[in-house]
Amino acid sequence: MGSPNLNRLKYEVVPRMKKKLKSNKEKLKYRIAAIAFTKKGNFIDIRYNNFREGLSNRKGAGLHAEQDLIHRYGNRIDTIYILRIGGAGDYLPIHPCEVCKSIAEKRGIKIIPLHEELNLINSNYVYQH
Repeated sequence: MGSPNLNRLKYEVVPRMKKKLKSNKEKLKYRIAAIAFTKKGNFIDIRYNNFREGLSNRKGAGLHAEQDLIHRYGNRIDTIYILRIGGAGDYLPIHPCEVCKSIAEKRGIKIIPLHEELNLINSNYVYQH
C-alpha cells in the first residue's frame, strides 16, 4: 500500500470533527470518523457514525461509518482508519465493532484505529483478512 497522508487527518478531519462537536445540538459526548484509502494510499472519502439514519435512533443501532464507506465504495477500499474524538477534543480509544470487522474481513479491507497522538498507528488493533 502507498502511504496515506495522515497529515490530512490531523489538519482537516480532526478540526472538522472538533468543530461539529462544539456546535452540535445533540450534545454528543464523542464523534467517530472512518477515513478510506486505496491501495496506493489515495484518499477516497470520510464518513461519520450517524445515529439518525440507519436502522433506528437507539444508541449503537445506526449506520456505522465503516459500513457506510464499504457500502458506498466496496472493493476500491484497501484501508479504513477509524478515529474517535471526545467532546473536549481529546482522542479516545476505539476499535471496530464485530459487525464492521466481519464485513471488512470478508472484503479484504484493513481497519486501523489511530493512536492517541494520531501520527502513530497502534498496530495491536490492525484487523485484516
